[in-house]
Amino acid sequence: MIGGMRKFARSKWALILLFIPLVIALAVTLPDTFGGGMSGGTLTKIGEREVKGTEVRAEIDRAIRRALIEEQKVISLAEAAQPGGLAERELLSMEYQDTVLAFADKMGIRASAETLKAYLERNQVLTNAFGKVDVASIRAEAQDRGISPLEFEQFLQDFLTQRYVEVAAFSAVNLPDVLSEPFIKYFGETRTLSLARPTPAGIAGVAPPTDADVEAWYNINKERFTQPERRRISALVYTPDDFLDQAPLTDEQVRAEYDASIKLYSTPETRDIVEYNGTDRNSVQGFIDLVMQGLTPEEALARSTGITPIERKVMPEQIEDENYRKFLFELPAGRVHNAPFQVTEGAPFQTALVKTITPGTPTPFEQAAEQVRRNLALPEASRLYEESAEPFRDAAGGQSLEEIGKQFGLPVYNLAPVNAQGRTANGDQAALLVANRDAMRDLFTLAPGQMTTVYEGDNQRSMFRLDEIVPSSILPLADVKDEVRQIVMAERQLAAMEAAANAMVTAVKGGAQFGAAATASKLEALPAITLTREGGQQIDQALVTAGFALKEGEVGLIRGSSGEAWVARVDAIIPATPESTALIRMQMGSQVNQSLQQDLAEVFQRGLQNEVEFKRNEEGITAFFKGMQPQDTAQ
Repeated sequence: MIGGMRKFARSKWALILLFIPLVIALAVTLPDTFGGGMSGGTLTKIGEREVKGTEVRAEIDRAIRRALIEEQKVISLAEAAQPGGLAERELLSMEYQDTVLAFADKMGIRASAETLKAYLERNQVLTNAFGKVDVASIRAEAQDRGISPLEFEQFLQDFLTQRYVEVAAFSAVNLPDVLSEPFIKYFGETRTLSLARPTPAGIAGVAPPTDADVEAWYNINKERFTQPERRRISALVYTPDDFLDQAPLTDEQVRAEYDASIKLYSTPETRDIVEYNGTDRNSVQGFIDLVMQGLTPEEALARSTGITPIERKVMPEQIEDENYRKFLFELPAGRVHNAPFQVTEGAPFQTALVKTITPGTPTPFEQAAEQVRRNLALPEASRLYEESAEPFRDAAGGQSLEEIGKQFGLPVYNLAPVNAQGRTANGDQAALLVANRDAMRDLFTLAPGQMTTVYEGDNQRSMFRLDEIVPSSILPLADVKDEVRQIVMAERQLAAMEAAANAMVTAVKGGAQFGAAATASKLEALPAITLTREGGQQIDQALVTAGFALKEGEVGLIRGSSGEAWVARVDAIIPATPESTALIRMQMGSQVNQSLQQDLAEVFQRGLQNEVEFKRNEEGITAFFKGMQPQDTAQ
């Protein structure tokens, strides 16, 4: 499956990444879809192109699935349709793409089929193991989208045409000095700091809090231990696995399946291969022709010139190129492959022979039997699972969870009370609820005793009941006494550190040497350190930030990320050097350019819209987004 082109576009105007100047030879991810050509209500007409509601909905569904797979983020259709949400971004993205293409149509710009073929092969997209455009892959992709191979080719030409227009428009954008100089001065400056850090000796005399101290602190700060409202929930959930025991299998069937599929339950096989590398395609083809005429590989090699055999023993994980790995481990043993190929572009032409295949070591049947039984039973279990959908929904129409569970042989799970984020009082997350955001939302709108609808997930069917609303409360002192004691002790230690640091600062300002003042105040003076604002791995970034707030020659108290008090003195401030200026300009150029391009992008799109007919069906768009709400609610 080709990845989504929409990944190129995720800003307010779907243009952040689209406008980074790109060299066409770079590898890219091809689009999932382009606007135009599908049936459905037209939301926007741009030139001769149209953005259809069916297209936008299909792309929204893809984006929702992509968020779940790539980010483990669950987005409901209703959430996607909110103003400024995912659905609106997808519409804007498709409008932008068709605007660019409509302008290209007007100007007569179009990527040719020959250019597209070269582009795909250069980027190894939709190619076979030998780096050539694969017709079978193109047909499969076209079939997956429900379009013809010709329509799919036009769709790819649209993609490449859009890139032409964008690169031409933005390749001249450069980083102005007026914008780079403030960054360079800021990030190029270095400082030499003297630091003194707290030591255990400085807090050794801090007395632990008494029970009275703990109680007094708790009474003042008890709101910090407020527990949010939580809800006690019961769940009924099942998957195809719950039907595995209803697929009757004998031990003999399991054993037969194990024997027939022994490779699935074995370590990877090892293959002894010979790779015949040639000086060019013709030399390899000549060697293959001799083998095809009946000569042994050894005899053919003796009669060939420019062929170098390389013998090696390989396992699948040792072959880095995925296509070549698949090719080698599907090649029958004892036969030279009948066509020259290149593993990667620019590599020597070669052919290959698998001499011997050494099977992997099988997992003993006794250890693999349960997995074999599950794999064998799963198709029937999945069928029973699908057939149970309607009866389960019928049963959910008026029975309790317990009655439904008894009818289907399923347990009812009683979950610990959770807050709106699905967390218990101990901070644990209820994975079942977190994975079902629609259920979480609905459960916090119900009254005790009410049940949700039936939810369909990835091979999972579930419904829930709200059993009890546990109101917000403040944890009693008895439950948090140890925690309060630790907090009070930590506050006293921080106060002792601060007092010691302030004493040292006063001494240094009074003329004492930095190291001597540190020792007298029970701090440890460190060797002077030279830093940039980015700091380094060996020092707390909070100290760096605080140190850069001081003036040259100034000494003061600064705090680490945990609140502990240090003492710092700025010994020297060194402006950016020519070397650091050049480095920072190179590092930041692309970032500032991107920021510029985001501003220019809106101007670019508005300019294109003035060049082509751009008409939005505002009423249709409003109805389209509104139409998503009932569908989500009814799920």
